[in-house]
Amino acid sequence: MSDRTDIIHHNFLKSLESDSVISGSKSLPADLSDQDIIDLFTAQILSRRLDMQAQIMQSQGNGFYTISSAGHEANAAIAKAVQNDDMAFLHYRDAAFFIQRAYQVRGRYPINDLLLSFAAAKDDPIASGRHKVLGAKDLNIPPQTSTIASHLPKSVGAAFSIALNRKLRNNSILASDSIILCSFGDASFNHSTAQGAFNASQWAIQKGAPMSILFICEDNG
Repeated sequence: MSDRTDIIHHNFLKSLESDSVISGSKSLPADLSDQDIIDLFTAQILSRRLDMQAQIMQSQGNGFYTISSAGHEANAAIAKAVQNDDMAFLHYRDAAFFIQRAYQVRGRYPINDLLLSFAAAKDDPIASGRHKVLGAKDLNIPPQTSTIASHLPKSVGAAFSIALNRKLRNNSILASDSIILCSFGDASFNHSTAQGAFNASQWAIQKGAPMSILFICEDNG
């Protein structure tokens, strides 16, 4: 008996064989090559395939984290649009962003790293088995957990530091023209931690401190 993921996978393969997934304009944005499109699509597919593998690992007793990234695949395009050294504080469902940036920086997809994370393995390079997180120092993605909105204040602090370092002429791991990205789920929006981050960012701007930050609110659509 097939489960829902098997049915979706089977239907997707049938759609590819029949070309029924191709619709609308076939023209590409001028700044995206055919390879760019393939890279984005591959990151999205890998994100979904890893969700399926996490469920398989759990059923075998080898995995301990199955909150999927379904519905967040399009943020691979955000990773493609920003600079690789723009620090990203990611929502815990943003595997497609993580995969796309890893491909751009490392030249490979971080499948092994993510599988180690699902297994809570001590060899997981970012969390050493403590929790499934998206994060990597070389990708400028600080590790975050799923605690609701907890990373938003940290992203505001990082954004504030960019202008402050320019003023103080300090050396920084962040370029002077960097922006900070912060993605979060729509359920976090009403949380006091999120509102505090938005208000602190606006207050800093009112006081004359530039805040180079992009807040990205996501749902599961």
